[in-house]
Amino acid sequence: MICSYCYIIIFCTSGLFGGGSPKKPAPAPVVEEKKPPAKSSFGFFGAPKPAAPKQTPVVKKAPVAKKAPAKNPFASKPAAKKATAPKDNIPVLSRFKQERDGSITGIVSNSKDFRAGTRITTSPIKGKAVAGTVVTTGSGSKYRLQ
Repeated sequence: MICSYCYIIIFCTSGLFGGGSPKKPAPAPVVEEKKPPAKSSFGFFGAPKPAAPKQTPVVKKAPVAKKAPAKNPFASKPAAKKATAPKDNIPVLSRFKQERDGSITGIVSNSKDFRAGTRITTSPIKGKAVAGTVVTTGSGSKYRLQ
């Protein structure tokens, strides 16, 4: 006779060593037909597909004018345009200053007698030195003030 403890060990291990009761065949898998998703008034996943979109007439908008780019306050300022001297061959005095005696000191350009960029002082003129005018000195020389 086998004790109950040994019987349990033999019964439990019999499947491990190939003995014991024959196994039942596994049941065939059940194939279910796919059902359409349930219609729900909530959520996004079970929502039905929307009907084909209705075609609306295409309305073309008038082209919109592009805005000028915003100015950068930190950008360097563009170089000032230099005024070109007219073809009258009158020397130009820029960054000029009228002295107490009426003479004018400034930087000359467009001159036959002086190299461009040279600082000169003219003989006195009659009247006041105003930018944009042509002055005649006491000696008869003419200068365009810029």
